[in-house]
Amino acid sequence: MNINMRSIILVGIALVIAGITAFMARSLIKPAAAPQAQQQVVKAAPAKVQVLVAAFDLHTGHFLKKDDLVWQSWPDDSLHENYVRKTSDFDLEQFAGAVVKNTIVAGEPLTESRIVRPGNSGFMAAVLPVGQRAVSIRVNATSGISGFIFPGDRVDILLTHKVSAGGKRKAQASETVLRNVRVLAIDQRIANPTHTPAVGKTVTLEVSPKDAEKISLVEKMGSLSLSLRSLAQNEGSDVELTSASPEDNSVTWDSEVSQLLTSNTGAPAAKGGKSFNVKVVRGNKVQQLGFTKQGN
Repeated sequence: MNINMRSIILVGIALVIAGITAFMARSLIKPAAAPQAQQQVVKAAPAKVQVLVAAFDLHTGHFLKKDDLVWQSWPDDSLHENYVRKTSDFDLEQFAGAVVKNTIVAGEPLTESRIVRPGNSGFMAAVLPVGQRAVSIRVNATSGISGFIFPGDRVDILLTHKVSAGGKRKAQASETVLRNVRVLAIDQRIANPTHTPAVGKTVTLEVSPKDAEKISLVEKMGSLSLSLRSLAQNEGSDVELTSASPEDNSVTWDSEVSQLLTSNTGAPAAKGGKSFNVKVVRGNKVQQLGFTKQGN
């Protein structure tokens, strides 16, 4: 009996210890976190406002075109009052012909303060590259190639004038004084959206300070004409388009185009005339020219 009681007591103690151990183990072990529901990716609704931005980097002096600008969504809470907002009746063509005053990087919003429009103060100064000057010359239907010269074209400038050839006669000569000159404006127009010929009275040119002095001088020496250069002439070329030096310019004398005058190539004089030679010195070049004196 004593043995059975002791066994029962030991079994009871073991059960108590096992229960306490199980309880402590359960309190120490944290339950596994329940699986979280899969989060749904919600796309933000596009901004209702779109502003006008540069499609790519636009540098100072760049003439704006429709393709230079694009619309871009913009958060409503950071919309500046100077940004150009898109409306149903907005036309990008209204910016065509405006000039960039300060560089606008790609994606940067366009504001009126960053551009200058034709006719506004500072427009021509914004068009000119650093170090260049704008000068105007008078033209007519003949010297201006019947209005087929447009802003942005490049031209050569020809001077036709009289040169003393000895005695009473003065020889006529035509020479190219400047090459590769960019046309900035015809009269006060810097663009021709319709691309229709229009005869102007003045042509504004982009030249270096030295070439500006030359143009001011040659206008008083004789008559000026413009010679239009091909658009493809310098396409794909790495050569910088600048005015040619005087050594590269050509000269045509009246004796080269008239059979009545003795040419500098030794052609005979016209019947009844007396021929004579004239030495012309241009810088370090000496040229012997032949002329014919008619009558006594």
